[in-house]
Amino acid sequence: MKRVVSLIVSTALGAALTIAGAGPASADPYDCRTWYSSGTTAAGTCTNGTGEFRVYTKCVRTLAKDYYVYDPTWNRVGTTSTATCYSGGRATGAGIQVH
Repeated sequence: MKRVVSLIVSTALGAALTIAGAGPASADPYDCRTWYSSGTTAAGTCTNGTGEFRVYTKCVRTLAKDYYVYDPTWNRVGTTSTATCYSGGRATGAGIQVH
């Protein structure tokens, strides 16, 4: 009976550790801000954290469907990311996506 209880406790403890995780600590990029560097381009940067980020923006076109555009590359903290509208789109509603 002691053996069964010990097995159950060991299994429960192992499951708890698996759920809690034991990976290294990391923090997504933060202290981010965006701005418009032109009427068609949104830009942004993050100054703290680790990992990568990129800027996205909604592109609004007259007499055409609006669309979203993302910087095609992921950027490290401390660098600048840009997203540029094409086909006559005007950048509006910029944001930051973290990775």
